[in-house]
Order: sequence, then structure tokens, then C-alpha cells
Amino acid sequence: MKTRTFTVLLLTMLLVATGKAQNKVLKSFLSYTTYDIPGSTPYIENALAFDQGSVVYKQIAPGQYRAKVEITTIFKQGEKVCNFSKVALDSPVVNDTVNLDGAFIDQQRFSLPNGEYQMEINVMDMNNEKRIPYSVSQTVVVNYQKDTPAVSDILLVDSYSKATKPSACTKSGLDLVPRVYSYYPAKVSKLTFYSELYNTNKLYDKGQYLVSYYITSYESSLRMSGFNGMKRLEVAPVGVIINTLDITNLPSGNYYLVVEMRDRSNELMASNSVFFQRSNPGVEHDVIDLKAVSLQNSFATKITNLDTIREYLRSLDPISSEVERNYALGLTKSDDLRTMQRFLHNFWVSRNSLNPEQSWEDYKAAVKRVNMSFSTKVLKGYRTDLGYVFLKYGQPDKIVEVPSEPGAYPYQIWHYYVLDNQRNKRFVFLAKDNVTNDYHLIHSDAIGEINNPRWQLEVYSRFNTFHYDVDETKWGDTWGTHAGELYDNPR
Repeated sequence: MKTRTFTVLLLTMLLVATGKAQNKVLKSFLSYTTYDIPGSTPYIENALAFDQGSVVYKQIAPGQYRAKVEITTIFKQGEKVCNFSKVALDSPVVNDTVNLDGAFIDQQRFSLPNGEYQMEINVMDMNNEKRIPYSVSQTVVVNYQKDTPAVSDILLVDSYSKATKPSACTKSGLDLVPRVYSYYPAKVSKLTFYSELYNTNKLYDKGQYLVSYYITSYESSLRMSGFNGMKRLEVAPVGVIINTLDITNLPSGNYYLVVEMRDRSNELMASNSVFFQRSNPGVEHDVIDLKAVSLQNSFATKITNLDTIREYLRSLDPISSEVERNYALGLTKSDDLRTMQRFLHNFWVSRNSLNPEQSWEDYKAAVKRVNMSFSTKVLKGYRTDLGYVFLKYGQPDKIVEVPSEPGAYPYQIWHYYVLDNQRNKRFVFLAKDNVTNDYHLIHSDAIGEINNPRWQLEVYSRFNTFHYDVDETKWGDTWGTHAGELYDNPR
């Protein structure tokens, strides 16, 4: 086993820690990216950030303290172990264990041929007597074709500098400090990223090609005006792009950063994207200009009742961007029928310019189905969490519904085999109110959704509210408790 020490990454996120070492719950955050090595084996690079306030520090000298965590990483295909690592990581030495406000990072690389793998990571605080592990299981896919142009995964970067000595942080001659948290608060004004581009030499002997990058809305795929750039690179087996976007005026919301490579005819050769979240409450960015929207022959002109079109606009909430959602909310409080028609028309044109009416009719039918299936005594179906997930992501591949289980509230687990560019994503819903029968989303492993590692405790808190250890994230194996098993293996 190797022991490795890395420098502290100061974070702008609020980190919460308990005062007593024995009550600390290890908090770890994972980010991973895949890369190719033309002529050799691709690899996955993992970055794990550990909340300093969640680990136990032990004194190593007068006024000096250090934490130690053990990291076990396994890549499997079925029962076959394809790669494995077990390391002990020492934190940087600190002088004060009371006001800890940051994280330390571990980075590891794993060579893996093209294929789909189950990545299992177990982390343990070696200084905590209880040694309760933090576990992550994630499906990862490596897919780089030998002679086909490709864009690697996009690494969000906190800082970088010229490398003086190669290390696990070094790529293309640079030491990169990854941004494990894909969250950008208002005080962060820059978004820096790194990506690699492969096999352009398979198309051209020499010359240049174009790389463009831009930010789109996660919900609607609309490009955010003013947040883009481009660069010309020389044809080569491997190209590198590292750049920074000013996001000072990017409003709050969920986004994708997209990197594209185009040939000399401006045809798309390959692209990739990475999700991030922005919190910027002081900025209002109006990307919706409806003045020039023509309603000639538009389906929206057929909707002339104010109450009806207000209801239609509200029903768009699950698939709207933050900007669209706020704009529509303002419109529903007005009597401006013409602007509401323009908004509805423009909303669907931006998603299907060839046949916006058909997209609207399909969605309207889905809303009708959701209202029939998930409405409660006080809420229409599209306003419930079940309806929100159904409309946003479509019908799940599997639904596990458990209306009665010892000690548990009624719960449902929805499983999606493929969710956009994600795989094997699950949503857990809980109904604590028997009167309304309203299921609330309490946990999901999909990006951009609520993530609660202690969701099992919430499921089984019906008659056991105060009878579990504060360190626990999973309910113990007792007769009749199946939520954890059903989550891992829905059936």
C-alpha cells in the first residue's frame, strides 16, 4: 500500500463538521474523466475530494495534526476484476482542527480497454474509531475508436501551472488542480477547463482544424449568448485545449459546457460535454427576446383562453431552464395573451424547429397522462415530484413500488437504464402524508438532482425517528427491510 500526500484545495462551498470526532461522518466527492492514448490503452482519471471537517485529525507533533483515509477502488465487468487499487492518503498537516474550511484531494489513473465497467470506491477514515466506510458505485464507459476523431471528457479545473516534476496531477506539461465540485457560486467568476482531441491526423496530413466551446442550458440545450469561444489547432494524434470562460454574468441554473471539433468544411467531427451548476442570484440575464417572434400559422394562436394558456405555461416547468421558468412565471401573472403565445411558440421552436407543434402535442399528451396518474388531492400531476421526473426524463425502465413495509413509509424507486448520457440512474420517492398520498423525491444519483446518502434512514424513520446512529447512512439488515437491496438491484 502506498501513502500519498496532496496539497489543500480551498473551496468556496460551506462545509459542515460536528464537534466530536466520534460523531464525524466522512464526506467524499468524486469526479472522473476518461482519456485516450493513441496507440495504447485508454485510462480513467479519478479525483476524490475529502471534506476536512468530516475526517478525524490526530496529533503528530506539538501543534500539528494530520488525517488519514484509505481508498479502495475496483473496476469490474460482472464478477471479473479489471483493475484494482488500495492506497492510504495522508492529508496536509494543519495547526487548527476547529476551523477547518476546505478539502484535500486524491488523484489516481487506471488503464482500461474500451468497455463498460462498474466502478466501486470505498473510503474509510483511518483515525475514526468507528471506521464507517463511504461507498460509491458508478457505471463508467470507455469508448475511443482507433482511427476516429474524438473529444476526451472535459475536466473542470480550479487552477493550473507549468509542471516542474511529473505527478498524478500532470497532464500535457501542466499541473492541473481539478474542480471536483461542478458547482460555481457567485463569488467564482471564471470557469477553466481542459480537454484532449484525438486522431485528426487520420483525416489530414497537416494543417489546422477548429475547436469551439460554449455553454448551453441543461434543460433546453439553448446556447447562452456571450459564453463561447474558439481556437485553431494543428492536426496531430493528440491536441490539447485549456481555456477559461468569464461567467460573471451567467445567471443561476444548470448548464453544459460543450467542446466541439470541426473539419475544414465546418462539419462536426466529434464533441463532448460536462455538466455544472451556477448560483448567481444577483444576475438577471434575459436570453428570451420575443419581440421578433412571428406567430404566423403558429399552433399557439389557437390558444385564446387566458386560464388555459397560463396552465400550459406552468406545465412546462419540469423541462424549462431556470431563465425560461422565471420568465414564464412572470407571464402567468399577467394578462398578456400575445406574449404568452409567443413564448409557447418560441419554447417549442427552440427544441424542434421543423415541427414545434408536434413536440407540443406530444408533451401535452404526456402532461395529461401524468395528471391522470400522479395527481393528489391538492396538486395536479405535473406539479408533483413523480410528475416532474416523468416529464423531464420520460417513463422509467423499472418502477419498484412498496406501499407497506415494516417501519417504512410508502416508497417508490424508479430506475432508468439510460438517462441522456448517464447510465443506471435511480430516483427514490417517499410518501409521508397518507392523506394526500404525495410522493416526494428524497434521493437520486442523476446529475442535477437531490442527492441524499442518508435516504434509507428517512425511508425507515416512520417508527424509528431517533433510533439510529448519526454516523449511519444505511439502515441495518433487519427482517422486512428491502429498500437498499431494491435500490441496488431493482426488480
